[in-house]
Amino acid sequence: MSTFDGIVHEFPDIRIDFFRGLDRRPPLACFLSHVHSDHLAGLDKLRSPFVYCSAATREILLRLEKHPCRLNYARGILEDPRLQTYKHLARVLKPIPLDTPAEIELKPGHNIQVTLIDANHCAGSVMFLIEGDGKAVLCTGDIRSEPWWVNSIARNPSMVEYSTGLKTLDRIYLDTSMLDDFQLQTKAEGLRELLKKVCRYPKDTIFHMQAWTYGYEEVWVALSKALNSKIHVDKYKMGVYKSLVTKSSDKRFAAQTHLTKDAPYLVGFTCGNNQYDGCLTLDEDVRIHSCEKGTSCSIMETKPIVFIQPIVAHLENGRDMVEVGIGGGADDLTQKPSLQLDDILTLIEIIRKNEKILGEFGTEIKDFLKMAVAYSGDVSLDVDISSSAKDESIVDILNSLATKISAIRNPTKKPEENEQDNVLPKKITFPYARHSSLPELRHLVETLRPKDIWPCTVDLISWERRGITMEKLFGDCCTGKVFLHDLLMEQIREKRRDLEEKDEQEEGQPETQPTTTAHLGPRSSPPIPSTDIPEPYEPDGDISTPIVISPPKMRRNQPRSSTLLPDDNDVQTAHDEVELPSSLPRPASKRDYEAFQGEQDTEDSTSQEGDNLTLQDSQTSTISDHAYETRLRAFQAARANMEGDEDWRTFDLISTTGHHSTLEPELGST
Repeated sequence: MSTFDGIVHEFPDIRIDFFRGLDRRPPLACFLSHVHSDHLAGLDKLRSPFVYCSAATREILLRLEKHPCRLNYARGILEDPRLQTYKHLARVLKPIPLDTPAEIELKPGHNIQVTLIDANHCAGSVMFLIEGDGKAVLCTGDIRSEPWWVNSIARNPSMVEYSTGLKTLDRIYLDTSMLDDFQLQTKAEGLRELLKKVCRYPKDTIFHMQAWTYGYEEVWVALSKALNSKIHVDKYKMGVYKSLVTKSSDKRFAAQTHLTKDAPYLVGFTCGNNQYDGCLTLDEDVRIHSCEKGTSCSIMETKPIVFIQPIVAHLENGRDMVEVGIGGGADDLTQKPSLQLDDILTLIEIIRKNEKILGEFGTEIKDFLKMAVAYSGDVSLDVDISSSAKDESIVDILNSLATKISAIRNPTKKPEENEQDNVLPKKITFPYARHSSLPELRHLVETLRPKDIWPCTVDLISWERRGITMEKLFGDCCTGKVFLHDLLMEQIREKRRDLEEKDEQEEGQPETQPTTTAHLGPRSSPPIPSTDIPEPYEPDGDISTPIVISPPKMRRNQPRSSTLLPDDNDVQTAHDEVELPSSLPRPASKRDYEAFQGEQDTEDSTSQEGDNLTLQDSQTSTISDHAYETRLRAFQAARANMEGDEDWRTFDLISTTGHHSTLEPELGST
């Protein structure tokens, strides 16, 4: 799961793959690398500015459906899903062609050049090469840096200056979802293994390919060609992939445009006057299926099925690393119910009042939910929401979470298939990783040799235990000697140790070694919440807001996008001056308008006691009922505009010459 906060230190006026908190410091442009859910945080609420992405990402996103369920706190049950789409972003999403440098004007006299490069991750996924003001960075999003792909990057006309040493990248914002030091099978090797296995089965065997997220399009193509069969998908998947073939509506004989290389094979194409079908179909009478569970496919319900399941890799010890949603994207192509941030907080409060319902996975479930809050991520559920019974609903939710946690805790297992048995297995696995392990990442970094590496997925607890730093992993592949992320992590550790020792001395308690490391990391790594379950959620308090580093002081309760990290030359200054809290605090709730106004009225009346000042004579005068109502309406309208749930509201201006007590006439009126 990505923990990147979207901030690019060299270009602070833009945001990438994280869209929360933008109202506090609005960026001048946003960028989206691909449509996996961990890169879409806050995008459903975005109204401006433009979001630049690939053409395929735009079309998929406009058709992407989310099925969040409302967790009813009073009844403790899941209610029917609320369908959400991103159709309102049609005017905001701006596609850029791949491998084509594009000038983007952020403000008058301030331009950057952005080049989109294929990321070998899923349909439409790209990296961003950003250049301007004498600086250059590469933001990878999610990548699979196979050897052939790294070679293609090295000879890419937009990257060749950096791969040959003519220029140097200031920093790579790198996909660090998987930093294990083992070799992955390439996608080609994985496809070879899959096709070899399916060919052993009788010709009337029916297969089901479990494609739960974007990124397995090439598997569909290879299976369809090898078995000479179309692939049955549900209407939702078909609609999404059909959007990848477009045609101008102005001209009858206009040529089709294919937004990905796989699109013509998947959904068809036109050649001359003939229309050729793709391998995806709504017809159920085929040998290969990728339809969603519960879509009433008669073949899936009545025939024996052999399931095809991708895994990450075959390990040298004879075990398999299974896919557990590494790097996000789990269930993005399915229509499962999910819990969003406010509902996760509701579930946490229900658990806080009755921890006995957690069972043996108590601690793990609480930690999992707190991490979801910190990452601002949704939690997909494999549950049946048709039940209205309170106890059954909560148990179903917790069982679903326990299954996820068990898979994450045990990512490796023995292969189910014994190649020496004559009995054909009911499940086929094959390696098809969507992210890169350490050797592949080092190959990419060594090819480009940047000055610095900034990790986009940080697991502080695991990294502390394993002693992971960017210098240890990539130091010999980079031209720079200072790794900003490592410096910030070190100063965080030092300050935290000092504060823990101070707290223990003040409380008179013996010194103990903490069992977890607080997630007070640099801005790309959200904090691990405190070990206590959060208090009941209040709308005006945002416990998901992490702490960010803002030199020279550490500010509490500040959005991830609101400050800039120091330049490389200022790292030592920040190291000396930054202050860190000893634990992650709960942000104080803001006062509502009535409370604020009441305090103001009290101050005004106190300051005027015994005086005979008029409204025109004093800036601390009392406020008339008319002015109070005008302010209240303006406050409510501004809050509604910020939440973006309704049409934009207008409100009256207040005259400054009348000390905020009279309405300002509209411009142009007499």
